[in-house]
Amino acid sequence: MSPEHLAILMFVALIGLIIVGFHVAFVLGSLALIFGYLAWGTTLIGMLPARTMTMMTSYEMGAITLFIFMGCILERAGIAERLYGTMHILMGKVKGGLLLGTMMICIIFAACTGIGGAAVIMMGLVAIPSMMSRNYDKKMIAGCITAGGGLGVIIPPSIMLILYGPVSGIGIARLFVASAVPGLIIGISYLIYIAVRCKLNPELGPPISEDVRMGISKKRLLFLVARDLLPPVVLILGVLGSIFFGIASPTEAAGVGAFLSLLLMFVYGRLNLSTMHDALLSMAKTTGMVFLIMLFAGFFTTAFMALGGGEVLEKSILGISGGGKMSTIVVMLIIILILGMFMDWIGTLLVIVPIFVPIIKSVGADPVWFAILFCITLQISYITPPFAYNIFFLKGIAPPEMTLSDIMWGGVPYIFIQIALLFLFYAVPELTLWLPRLLLN
Repeated sequence: MSPEHLAILMFVALIGLIIVGFHVAFVLGSLALIFGYLAWGTTLIGMLPARTMTMMTSYEMGAITLFIFMGCILERAGIAERLYGTMHILMGKVKGGLLLGTMMICIIFAACTGIGGAAVIMMGLVAIPSMMSRNYDKKMIAGCITAGGGLGVIIPPSIMLILYGPVSGIGIARLFVASAVPGLIIGISYLIYIAVRCKLNPELGPPISEDVRMGISKKRLLFLVARDLLPPVVLILGVLGSIFFGIASPTEAAGVGAFLSLLLMFVYGRLNLSTMHDALLSMAKTTGMVFLIMLFAGFFTTAFMALGGGEVLEKSILGISGGGKMSTIVVMLIIILILGMFMDWIGTLLVIVPIFVPIIKSVGADPVWFAILFCITLQISYITPPFAYNIFFLKGIAPPEMTLSDIMWGGVPYIFIQIALLFLFYAVPELTLWLPRLLLN
């Protein structure tokens, strides 16, 4: 069997084994060992430790670890509960106000943690009982939380962007700056959709009663805003602002953010042995999973490329697209969307990006622009069956009266919004590229 045929068999085996249900890390590792041996023989044994050491000591790994630590700390600092309590009072008098407040908190939480699934679980636990007790539409609740929870994928400091950087050779700071405007546009589009739907049909999100609103004085409201809204905003501006304006590198900013998150946990009275144990354990599990998948994905990609898989895939994509830049991008985004519906996003990113980067360069597309399109496409897969992580996260903590059908149908309008915005960013690359040119060039 020729090397090209082995590469095709390797890729098909990857998809098949993951669909069957095997864990992505071990599938990547096993296939890398089997096909790597066919490519290099026993030389493979000496390559693995060297590649492992290179990855573990790289500068980007420090940023990944610290941003994950910051997210785990903030997740347990009680920020979501405090934000929701204040937003409940601020937005409750508006039609659909609790949905709007929930989406705003998802945007803030995404900019604090960079993790998608955490926001779904936190907001599901905090917001669902309050909204359902006020007769909010179940589909609207579910769609708001599942879509809003996925904003951590595109709004910096997104863990997806942090992983994308070293794999593609693009600076993490440049990816953060490039994703800021698209992330805000997506978040604002969600808010507009909720506001319009609830304006046209107030029964979807009835406002809270006048009695509840009158029970809170303006002085008390200002105190709650200063206590619950300002600290996360200051944290976001401190971490992201230092990166955007070149004051600190992503790793240095992540270290500052980790320290400020600990300080915030102390101020909120949550800093104790129990919460630190939970946060550190969560960080260890998440970091270990990410590192393991990154390591095995690196082995897989190296073996796949050595067998000529990159050239085979490039010829196939260029053959389908006719070789044009924009048509080639469309074909690659369709491949990413399909893979994202069946594979874990980390595995998809770490396997596909090294293969696609040479194709991006060959057709003359801007790699930063494509990176944002890539992440938005994978964000769509978070609420796109059959393997929609945010849907299953929410179903795991939702009350029995909120069915899986409610959750899936609730996310459908947001899928169309995401696809429409993906076309917008595809058609107008300057929405992604103008801010990096302004701040970083």
